[in-house]
Amino acid sequence: MKRASVVLIILLSLSVLNGMSQKISYEIEVNYNINQGITTADISVRLTEGTPDFTYYLMTNDPLNGTIITQSEPTKKKNYVFKGVKPGKYFLKIMDNSGIQAGKTVNVVENQM
Repeated sequence: MKRASVVLIILLSLSVLNGMSQKISYEIEVNYNINQGITTADISVRLTEGTPDFTYYLMTNDPLNGTIITQSEPTKKKNYVFKGVKPGKYFLKIMDNSGIQAGKTVNVVENQM
């Protein structure tokens, strides 16, 4: 009987922990700027779900082996903007305090205005 109680407690604990698992939900917006014929973009990220602190990464377009171009300091802010991004394909990665990661390829197109 004692063993069954311990097993039940462990299963309930795992169930609670699984129910507490987080995910990161976000929205990305690309706003273009053309200055003297040169196109750049501001890439805005708005988180709707996740556990602070967050770190935002702009990487070459390879989620597994990409090179980090720029990254934020860990922040509690659920909004972040990468400014003046040149045309090209990038991978935008977000990591939260629990180690959960999410990301998406973002394509900045030249002469988009």
